[in-house]
Amino acid sequence: MPKLLYMKVKLLIIIALGQLALSCRKTGYFYPLPPDTGKPLKVAIVSDIHYMDPSLFDSNGASGAAFQNYLNQDPKLLQYSAAVWSKVMARLLAAQPDILLVPGDITKDGEKLDHQKMAGFFDKLRSHGIAVYAMPGNHDINNAKAKRYAGDNDYPVAMTSKTEFETIYANFGYRAAIARDTASLSYVVQLRPGLRLLSIDASKYADYGPSGDVAEGRIKPATLTWILAQLARAKKLNIKVFAMMHHNLIEHYTGQSQLDPGYVVDDYQSIADTLMEAGLRVIFTGHYHAQDISSYTYKGNTLFDIETGSLVTPPIPYRFITISNGRLDIRSATISDIGVHFPDGENYTAYANQFLSQHLDGYFYNYLTTLYGAPSSLATFAAPIFRGGIMAHFAGDENLPPDQAALISQLGGYSPQLAAIVTTLWTDTGIPDNNTSVAIPD
Repeated sequence: MPKLLYMKVKLLIIIALGQLALSCRKTGYFYPLPPDTGKPLKVAIVSDIHYMDPSLFDSNGASGAAFQNYLNQDPKLLQYSAAVWSKVMARLLAAQPDILLVPGDITKDGEKLDHQKMAGFFDKLRSHGIAVYAMPGNHDINNAKAKRYAGDNDYPVAMTSKTEFETIYANFGYRAAIARDTASLSYVVQLRPGLRLLSIDASKYADYGPSGDVAEGRIKPATLTWILAQLARAKKLNIKVFAMMHHNLIEHYTGQSQLDPGYVVDDYQSIADTLMEAGLRVIFTGHYHAQDISSYTYKGNTLFDIETGSLVTPPIPYRFITISNGRLDIRSATISDIGVHFPDGENYTAYANQFLSQHLDGYFYNYLTTLYGAPSSLATFAAPIFRGGIMAHFAGDENLPPDQAALISQLGGYSPQLAAIVTTLWTDTGIPDNNTSVAIPD
């Protein structure tokens, strides 16, 4: 066979084998790319699921001293997380979005069992045609708080390493990625022709010790360099990029990074400016358990940080977003019934609000006395006012009612500083938080 003909035949064989390999990729490793038919792209967002498998409770462990002490420090409706997720799963299967985004804190504290269970749930969604893209939050990896609870005690259970996380969720972003960051678990996937998702891993799990997770997040210099390269490449190809990150990229109320540190990514002002200059205009976040949309304008361009609340914090929200004709049509939904009977016939909404109210009063009492040196009498008076402000922020679309305004005014007579702080919780940025339509900037 002549050499030139041989080379042509060899090339055709290579191409054919490549096409065969593409056709034989295992289901779940790669999602079929939705065609750009002009039809809207339907996206669901569920953040901060904090799934805790019921098997991690034994001998009334949910009522025991160890678990209750945990809740006093970090009040979340973990005991009902499995029931809530079951309801959300049913609604997702009924709604049939094209894509589900999960911006981190998938589990209570990175228990390997919980991750494995959630991957199984995601696989069921995938089998029904819903592409799932997940990423870690600050609770999900290397977390020594991974525990089971029996009676009044807690006991360590297997936690999840970075490598194990990537393996468990391989079918939910990592194997479908068209680009991966070697310095983190960040990745890029193609959602449809002309649109990519940039998942930014900013959690500090490499630094965790025996005390477990920390709230703070950072984008490593190497990861930032990689992100900028991905945005530049997409811009050159005229492809839009939406980002997803567990931590907020910008503040969602004035002074958030100082008043409640750890929820906006480190050096957020510089990072936001840099990413905006590179072309980023939309990012989906979680972490603070608030249903809130914030915007930031820099050099004539506007960035939208669309934060989704948590399934273990009232009002138990999640989002549906329709992307069409250069706009994001954003709608929110909540879970109010989980099929559990509560005392006095309460529904889940009433129970959840009462639970959070009781725990937040103690949380803010300690916050005010410890951080601000408030005397006990002032902290006792102010704590419920702060609780009202933060719960309004969690729900979104804050609107200060007259009774709370009167209490804040009274608080101002004792401490203008504390009154100013709680007022900022009630001060919305002007963008509707739950149901709105946002133009996608070029």
